[in-house]
Amino acid sequence: MLLRLQRLVGKLLTPWTFLARRADAPGYPTLRDGLLAAVIFIFGAIAAALMIEPWREPAEPVDSVAIGGVTVPTGEARPEALLREARARLQSEVVLEGPKLTHKTTWAQLGAQVDMKSLGRVLVDLAKRDSPAARYNREEAPTPGTAQLKLPVSLKSDAAVEALVTIKHLIDTEPRSARFNFALDTIDEEEPGRSLDVYATLHRLDSALSEGSSEVELAVAEVPPPVTARDLAGIEVDEVAGFYETPYSRMRKDRDRTHNVKLGASILDGQVILPGQRFSFNETLGERSEARGFRYAPVIAGGTIVEGMGGGTCQVASTLYAASFFAGLIIEERQPHSRPSSYIKLGLDATVSYPDLDLKMRNPLEYPVVIHFTVEDGKARVEIRAKERPFTVTLLRRVVDTRPFPVRLLDDSKLPRGTEIVTQLGVPGYTVQRYKLIERDKVAYRFKSIDKYPPTVQFVHKGISDRSALKDVEDPPKPDTHKPYRASPSLRMVQGPDGLWHESTHN
Repeated sequence: MLLRLQRLVGKLLTPWTFLARRADAPGYPTLRDGLLAAVIFIFGAIAAALMIEPWREPAEPVDSVAIGGVTVPTGEARPEALLREARARLQSEVVLEGPKLTHKTTWAQLGAQVDMKSLGRVLVDLAKRDSPAARYNREEAPTPGTAQLKLPVSLKSDAAVEALVTIKHLIDTEPRSARFNFALDTIDEEEPGRSLDVYATLHRLDSALSEGSSEVELAVAEVPPPVTARDLAGIEVDEVAGFYETPYSRMRKDRDRTHNVKLGASILDGQVILPGQRFSFNETLGERSEARGFRYAPVIAGGTIVEGMGGGTCQVASTLYAASFFAGLIIEERQPHSRPSSYIKLGLDATVSYPDLDLKMRNPLEYPVVIHFTVEDGKARVEIRAKERPFTVTLLRRVVDTRPFPVRLLDDSKLPRGTEIVTQLGVPGYTVQRYKLIERDKVAYRFKSIDKYPPTVQFVHKGISDRSALKDVEDPPKPDTHKPYRASPSLRMVQGPDGLWHESTHN
């Protein structure tokens, strides 16, 4: 910068011939630098004068301040009238409009807040003589003497997002794919879903808050279904590409579990997997909740049978998995249970838990396949329907290791001394080696996998009380009525074209 100024001064001095002739004189640099300093001083003095404006009269404090239609005194950082106006603004109603939803709330519940600290500093500054705020009001504002201010209200983004996420649960719906109706031999039309765009809605809330609007239209996007009726035009479902059956209890004590099995089957029945498409059990069945019709029933959790929401859906998943296995579908995600299940062969079960544990498979065929799920006469049956049965699929299973189950004795004051009740039967641990053989046109592919089932603890309650003290005992321990679990060392199961079905075990 200094070099540029020196060059500028040099250019200014060039026309002065009486100085130009002295450019080679010994005193020329001193003269040039002196003139440079003089120019800088003159420019600085002019700039200071323009900033300070010593000729200007001092600005007087404002006479009044109007904020949101309320007149408040200056000089006071938190006048009561302003606090009342701020509270009224935050508690004012705002209506959120969405598809099939009108949600009434307040700006405070949506995370709005008033910056009283900054506003208080402005009020104090307006009351000072010749302050920047007072000068602006007297000289630039359209109403000199009266300051017109807006209430500094804004949304706290994290609180607003949290409030919108709650509303999102009320609005969002999953798309419903077109499906095959086996009862009517027709196609049920698809239905698009919808999803609240939280951040687009947040932008709309910001605009409405600054403009003083009390109605906001939610930003809702349509979610297209994975399968449409057009995709299913000309679909063929006459052949059974693979199937499996599992038994279910028809006893009254198991009615809630049976209800869950039937509900899960009704959701899956008719679902279509297009060529190359991935199928997710959890995405299709959805959350297992009372709102969606599921009930509490026994489930396996950590190797122990306990009451859980949606008990029985693991049987739905296991039956579907086994049928998909023998149909030759590609299994992309599957986990065995923490203990063997009595309703299905060891190595063919699949555990699911929304939303973490899922069963996923993919259709490798050039045509769609359809899930046909029926639950009747004590049998839950899944058929994978298609226009043909392309594969012969064989399961070879061998138990390569067993581990004994531990026994845990529990002292129980609800039982008389000398009495023992097994409340949970132990199950040995198994390591199972599996081979899946897929054959087509005399070409076979073999896939190897290992399933591991840890041992299940056997709980034995041991009585420690006198019989005379147990007359009015409530909820005594109940014995486990399940039969002891046994698995054959080896198993061979085959399904193929023309109704080929074979099963053999070796003990």
